[in-house]
This record gives sequence, C-alpha cells and structure tokens, in this order.
Amino acid sequence: MEPTIRHGANGDAAAHVESHARVRVRTPGKHIVLFSLAVTFMLALSTTVLRTANLKLPADPLPEFAASKDGRYYGPPEEFLVDLSDGADGRSAYLKLTAKIVARDGAALAEIREKRPLIRERIAFFLRELSPEDFEGSENMARVKAEMLKRAGLPLGEGAAADVVIENLIVQ
Repeated sequence: MEPTIRHGANGDAAAHVESHARVRVRTPGKHIVLFSLAVTFMLALSTTVLRTANLKLPADPLPEFAASKDGRYYGPPEEFLVDLSDGADGRSAYLKLTAKIVARDGAALAEIREKRPLIRERIAFFLRELSPEDFEGSENMARVKAEMLKRAGLPLGEGAAADVVIENLIVQ
C-alpha cells in the first residue's frame, strides 16, 4: 500500500505522509515448528552419537574376590528369594537367604565363579523343596547347610567347595 500525500491548507507543497501501520500477528505455529525441528535434531544427533560410540561393558561385572584375612577364599554373595513348601499348618512362606561359597583355593574360586549359574540353580531347587519347619533349630540348619554344600559341589570338581557361609536368612 502506498503512502498518501496530502497538501497543506495553504496549498504549499508541504507533504504530509500518512502511513498505515501494519499490525503484526504472532502465530504459535512458527514456535511449534521450530521446537519440533530442535527436538528432531537432538534425537538424530544423539542416536548418531550412540551408534558410533565405542561402548564396551566390562567382561565380568562382579568384583574380584580374593583370600580374606583368615586365608579362606569366598565366592560372591548369592541371594535367593524363594517360596517354600507349605508348612505343617498349611500356610505358605517365603525365604530370603544370602550365602557365600567358600572355595578350597584360588583355582577352585575361579571354577565357582565360572559355574555360578549351575550352582544357583541347584541350590534354588533345593530351597524350594523345604518348609518353614526345616529352618527351626541348629540341627536343622546344619542339615540345610550340609545339603547346600553338597548341591553346590555337584557341578564343581572334587572338594572345590569347602563350605557354605549363610550371611542372612529370613523366613516369612
């Protein structure tokens, strides 16, 4: 639109320029588009970085377990959470047990760590067969411990597992 020129009252050439002000309308669409483009760019950049990154996880996430002060070799702590067989009163119960397997020497400890899934499976199956009454008294606990040692030693070489140390035991 062109500005209009008006002549003054006395007819002189003094021009008065009247411009029509444009009203600027802000639309949220521009901001939405820019925000969407920024998010898309960040996602594309992050996926590219993740694809090209050289991510290496440690081969063995378990810490090394070496001989303790008493000269015994302790395996990593194993935690079991199992449902027990129904007790004499017919109620179901749960067992939470944390135990460590004591190895004969450093080589036996390496074998225990290597065959850890097999050992866990055998002990877990054994624990599921027990009832809450099997954990009452020191005599019963000695039997449970001896059976856990026997089951832990099945996939291992002769005498590799020297003992089982029960750190925590909760029957609920």
